[in-house]
Amino acid sequence: MEEKYIYIKKGHGFIEFGSPMSQELNGNVMGTTWQDYVAGKWVPLSAEQVAFKEEHPNASVLEVWRMEITPAPVRTLEQAKSEKISAINAYDVSDNVNQFTLNGVLTDWFTPAQRSNYRNSIDAAKVVGIESLSLFVGGNAITITTTLAEQLLAQIQLYADACYIVTQQHIAAVNALDTIEAVDAFDITQDYPAKLNFSL
Repeated sequence: MEEKYIYIKKGHGFIEFGSPMSQELNGNVMGTTWQDYVAGKWVPLSAEQVAFKEEHPNASVLEVWRMEITPAPVRTLEQAKSEKISAINAYDVSDNVNQFTLNGVLTDWFTPAQRSNYRNSIDAAKVVGIESLSLFVGGNAITITTTLAEQLLAQIQLYADACYIVTQQHIAAVNALDTIEAVDAFDITQDYPAKLNFSL
C-alpha cells in the first residue's frame, strides 16, 4: 500500500504530498505538536492519524489529531422548547397572522402604535365634528366615516387580542410537554382565527 504523507496547516486543513515535505521547501516551518499547528506551522500526521482520517473522511483537523470523534451535542428538552417557542413568536408576528384583506387585497398590518394613532385621530375628528377621515391602508389613503373607522379598528384590535391569546396558549402548551418528540410535533399554526376581510 502506498504510503501517504499528509500534513495539517492552520487555514489550509489537510494537505497531501507524494513524498515527505522538506524542512527547507519554500521556507516551510515544520512542527510536531498541536501548538505548532495553532502557531501556523506545517505538522505531519502520523501513520495512525492518517489511517484514522481515512476511516473518518468527514472528521475535523482536531478530531484527526486526537484520533477521536467529538460526540454530537445532545439536544435537550429545554433546547427543543426554546426553539419551538421562538418559532411560535416568529409566526405570531409574521404575515401568516398579521395581515388582513381590504376590498379583496391583502394589506400590511396595523401595529399597536398605528392603531393607537388612528384611535386618537378618530377621537379628535369626533370632538371637532368631522364625520370622516383618511386611513393609509395597503399603500393607499382611503377616506371613510369615523364610525366605520371605529368599527374597523375595533375588529382589528379584537383579532389581535385573540391571536395573542392563542400565542400564549401555545407557549404554555409547549412548556407543559415532557418529550422532545412531542415538542417537535407541536403545530404552531393551529387555532389562530381566520384573517379579517373588509369590504369598504
